[in-house]
Amino acid sequence: MACDTIPHMNIDLILVSLIEGITEFLPISSTAHLIIFSKLFGIDLADSYIKFYLLFIQLGALVAGVMLFSKRLLTDRHTCANICISFLPSAAIGFVLYKSFKKLLEGNMVLLASMLILGALVFMYLEKVWVKKEGVKNNLRDTLTKKDAFIVGVAQAVAIIPGVSRSGATIIAGMFRGIKKAVIIEYTFLLAIPTLGVAVLYDAYKSREIFSSISGYGELGIGFLVAAISGYFTLSIVKKYLPNISLTAFGWYRILLAILVLFWYI
Repeated sequence: MACDTIPHMNIDLILVSLIEGITEFLPISSTAHLIIFSKLFGIDLADSYIKFYLLFIQLGALVAGVMLFSKRLLTDRHTCANICISFLPSAAIGFVLYKSFKKLLEGNMVLLASMLILGALVFMYLEKVWVKKEGVKNNLRDTLTKKDAFIVGVAQAVAIIPGVSRSGATIIAGMFRGIKKAVIIEYTFLLAIPTLGVAVLYDAYKSREIFSSISGYGELGIGFLVAAISGYFTLSIVKKYLPNISLTAFGWYRILLAILVLFWYI
């Protein structure tokens, strides 16, 4: 899709925005969903406008997180300090490895499916085995130490591999560190705000030349709003039911998604 022939309204891109808003904060890999549905809809991910569009709708999902968690970020100094600690290793590792990993791994659907399945199996182990161990279940913590925050940040950097899921990696790391599931899930949402914010702004800066070739911003605006609204409602629902969220359910979903990937694209 060339930049000078961008339609004023593309329903496929609006659907992609909806998918972005729903999946961005869930441990099911928003990147995997965007790749899968872009291929399904025939959207050219190599196109410069499409790349910018996907960045822009991520910003919409980010706004949803800010709306729901800004008060916590502004008032909880301990959590803010931990978020800074988590952000630094993931930002440093991501900055060094992102470009080379992206070229190496982009379009590798077998790897994507494998990471979806691996994450699913770890989720099931955590839910069915790990948290029920005698030495674990009675010692789960409500807060993260600085060491916990650092390890979670390193785990987040692994999400540069398609299919891993940023939130999935941080939840896994936090639970293996002995953090209660509801606590680490909420922390994952909070950590997403600076992580996504910096990543999107940095990528937008690198893609700044696209601005001169966009004739109208209506489609971008609609995509932004769809991602923001769907992200807000998804986060609201997940936040409300945090204590009862089953990682096993997410695991089975990831396995189903991986099977569909292998069936369609291999």
